Amino acid sequence: MIAYQFDRAGLYQGETLADESPLEPGVWLLPARCTLKAPPAEIPDDRWPRWNGVAWDLVNRPRPSAPADDDPVVKLQQFLAANPDVAALLG
Repeated sequence: MIAYQFDRAGLYQGETLADESPLEPGVWLLPARCTLKAPPAEIPDDRWPRWNGVAWDLVNRPRPSAPADDDPVVKLQQFLAANPDVAALLG
Protein backbone atom coordinates (compact mmCIF):
# COMPACT_ATOMS: atom_id res chain seq x y z
CA MET A 1 0.00 0.00 0.00
CA ILE A 2 1.28 3.50 -0.80
CA ALA A 3 2.22 5.69 2.16
CA TYR A 4 3.10 9.40 1.99
CA GLN A 5 6.26 10.58 3.75
CA PHE A 6 6.84 13.88 5.49
CA ASP A 7 9.89 15.31 7.26
CA ARG A 8 10.15 16.41 10.90
CA ALA A 9 8.48 19.71 10.01
CA GLY A 10 5.59 17.83 8.37
CA LEU A 11 6.59 18.85 4.82
CA TYR A 12 5.76 16.30 2.12
CA GLN A 13 8.78 14.34 0.88
CA GLY A 14 7.36 11.65 -1.41
CA GLU A 15 5.83 8.20 -1.56
CA THR A 16 6.95 4.90 -0.08
CA LEU A 17 5.36 1.52 0.54
CA ALA A 18 3.73 0.31 3.74
CA ASP A 19 3.88 -3.42 4.39
CA GLU A 20 1.01 -5.53 5.62
CA SER A 21 1.57 -6.96 9.08
CA PRO A 22 2.47 -10.66 8.94
CA LEU A 23 0.71 -11.14 12.29
CA GLU A 24 -2.43 -9.09 11.61
CA PRO A 25 -3.80 -9.34 8.06
CA GLY A 26 -5.38 -6.07 6.96
CA VAL A 27 -3.18 -3.99 9.30
CA TRP A 28 -0.54 -1.88 7.58
CA LEU A 29 2.86 -1.15 9.13
CA LEU A 30 3.72 2.46 8.37
CA PRO A 31 7.31 3.66 8.20
CA ALA A 32 8.19 6.57 10.49
CA ARG A 33 6.70 9.96 9.54
CA CYS A 34 4.19 8.54 7.06
CA THR A 35 0.45 8.62 6.54
CA LEU A 36 -1.94 6.74 4.28
CA LYS A 37 -3.79 9.96 3.43
CA ALA A 38 -2.66 11.32 0.06
CA PRO A 39 -1.62 14.97 -0.24
CA PRO A 40 -3.73 17.22 -2.49
CA ALA A 41 -3.59 16.30 -6.18
CA GLU A 42 -3.19 19.93 -7.28
CA ILE A 43 -0.36 21.84 -5.61
CA PRO A 44 0.52 25.39 -6.74
CA ASP A 45 4.24 26.02 -7.37
CA ASP A 46 4.49 28.43 -4.44
CA ARG A 47 2.89 26.02 -1.93
CA TRP A 48 4.01 22.80 -0.21
CA PRO A 49 1.85 20.14 1.46
CA ARG A 50 2.41 19.96 5.23
CA TRP A 51 1.00 17.17 7.39
CA ASN A 52 -0.61 18.62 10.54
CA GLY A 53 -1.23 15.26 12.20
CA VAL A 54 -4.75 14.90 10.81
CA ALA A 55 -4.75 16.30 7.26
CA TRP A 56 -2.57 18.02 4.67
CA ASP A 57 -2.34 21.83 4.72
CA LEU A 58 -0.82 23.85 1.89
CA VAL A 59 1.83 26.18 3.30
CA ASN A 60 4.13 28.68 1.60
CA ARG A 61 7.07 26.98 -0.08
CA PRO A 62 10.33 28.15 1.50
CA ARG A 63 12.50 30.20 -0.82
CA PRO A 64 16.22 29.60 -0.90
CA SER A 65 18.01 32.22 1.10
CA ALA A 66 20.58 34.44 -0.53
CA PRO A 67 24.16 33.52 0.33
CA ALA A 68 25.58 35.50 3.19
CA ASP A 69 28.07 38.25 2.37
CA ASP A 70 30.69 36.45 4.45
CA ASP A 71 30.30 33.20 2.49
CA PRO A 72 33.81 32.37 1.22
CA VAL A 73 32.52 30.93 -2.07
CA VAL A 74 30.60 34.14 -2.79
CA LYS A 75 33.65 36.23 -1.89
CA LEU A 76 35.83 34.19 -4.26
CA GLN A 77 33.27 34.49 -7.07
CA GLN A 78 33.10 38.26 -6.57
CA PHE A 79 36.89 38.53 -6.49
CA LEU A 80 37.32 36.52 -9.69
CA ALA A 81 34.60 38.54 -11.44
CA ALA A 82 36.38 41.76 -10.46
CA ASN A 83 39.81 40.38 -11.42
CA PRO A 84 39.54 38.57 -14.76
CA ASP A 85 43.32 38.37 -15.06
CA VAL A 86 43.48 36.19 -11.94
CA ALA A 87 40.53 34.15 -13.18
CA ALA A 88 42.41 33.55 -16.46
CA LEU A 89 45.38 32.15 -14.53
CA LEU A 90 43.10 29.62 -12.88
CA GLY A 91 41.31 28.66 -16.08
